[in-house]
Amino acid sequence: MAFEFFSELVDRYDSLKYEILAAQTFSEEHFGFPPIYYKVMETDRTRVRSFTKAFEHYDFTDKVICEAGVGTLALTKHFLPLVKKAYLIEYNPDLKEFIQAELTKNGWADKVEVIYGDAMKVALPEPVDYIVGELMSIYCGNEFQVQIFQNLRQYLKPGGKLLPESITNIVQLAHADFDATHKHYPINFTRHLPEQLSLQQVVNIIDLYEVEGVVVEKTLEVTPMLTGMANCVYMHSLVQVAEGCNFTGTDSLMPPTVCQLEKPVQLEKGKAVRLHIQFEYGTSLDAAKFWVEQ
Repeated sequence: MAFEFFSELVDRYDSLKYEILAAQTFSEEHFGFPPIYYKVMETDRTRVRSFTKAFEHYDFTDKVICEAGVGTLALTKHFLPLVKKAYLIEYNPDLKEFIQAELTKNGWADKVEVIYGDAMKVALPEPVDYIVGELMSIYCGNEFQVQIFQNLRQYLKPGGKLLPESITNIVQLAHADFDATHKHYPINFTRHLPEQLSLQQVVNIIDLYEVEGVVVEKTLEVTPMLTGMANCVYMHSLVQVAEGCNFTGTDSLMPPTVCQLEKPVQLEKGKAVRLHIQFEYGTSLDAAKFWVEQ
């Protein structure tokens, strides 16, 4: 049986990189993510642990908490036993029955107010000590982490904390295989790793307490370490959930991702080029633009 499963996996290596992308992409048609994605999240121990470690780093006892995008309570259940009050925001009405049943079953209903709506527009009834929101994507390009925290951070008490706090976006010039319909895809198997032609460089650091606006325009000088044809950028995002509590991507959230350049360019080892970057938070990496000027 194990051999048969591995054989099927090998046969589907190429298609899986696009199937996983579809499961990780927000869609208005189902008010968020398909049901399988909630299971993918809940079973990702590295992902969940980065937040539970942050919950332990701070003292949530008798505090007032807001969490945006609670889903199936994968993170919520770790702090609800401690808090005095929690405002839970969820956009997907299909989860109402599940969330209410879980709150009732665990005896949390009396200290929780569930707000079904758009976290980019929600008004909280009181200031809160912590705001939790795991609405991230690579570079925050596909999801609304930046916009949601831009709205909700006005309700933080003095000295209150956002979880996560900051996201550092990293880029390399590279070469990867693409089909005719996809401009970007996540790296889920080592055989999907691109040919990396330069070292990693920082694009920007998103300070979620301070970030204003949603458009990023940057130009970096990049010196190739290898000669070769670059047709994409290789992207990483490094997340500080809380100081010393980090998340650097897994296959279920913010995996390293390749995104096509506007046009391929031949690079020469040691000869610097200029990499131009334009994208907008909470739109799509398909709309992002990366191009090289020699």
